[in-house]
Amino acid sequence: MAFFIDLLLISITIQVGHSRPAAQNLWLDHRSALEAAPRSGSQNMLVTKDDFALMAKERLGSLRIDLPERKVKQAVNCKVTREPERLWGADGAYHQTWKYAACGVTLDMVSDKAGAPKAIASITLTKPSRLSTTRGIRIGSTTKAVMKAYKAEWNQDSSDSDSFVAGSIYGGLIFNFQNGKVSKIFLGAAAE
Repeated sequence: MAFFIDLLLISITIQVGHSRPAAQNLWLDHRSALEAAPRSGSQNMLVTKDDFALMAKERLGSLRIDLPERKVKQAVNCKVTREPERLWGADGAYHQTWKYAACGVTLDMVSDKAGAPKAIASITLTKPSRLSTTRGIRIGSTTKAVMKAYKAEWNQDSSDSDSFVAGSIYGGLIFNFQNGKVSKIFLGAAAE
């Protein structure tokens, strides 16, 4: 039965994957490949589309996954430092880190070709960022506030005393804590 579900997910990937521009298509293809792969762990469950629902609708300020670089430039008003592009073997895409140190924002930007326009693949917030999630969580929010806001999406298997995973490590929100307060927020895929 699992084999047929895998085939169905791959079929959906092929049909959906061709409906978006190439730069924005990368994350969808990566996500779909993960959906067809078994999860690690004793239960060997499939990663489902529901595992990505939170990541797809979540925002950090006006930033979101797949936001094109031209809109990123309008959304973040700090000096940016760009690291060199690197081809990742894991997804065959070109990744570049954009750091906005004065704003506490780091972006993993991705494109299908070297030098091509990019889109956001992941977002990391640290001090002094004042951006918040769609549910009002920001750097400095309490652990209790995170629990209240994201309890329905809490992934207990992937969380520990220093981090709270909402959704999945394959695509979701990760909150890191220091002294009972949010010290870092990550939106994207933390594992492949």
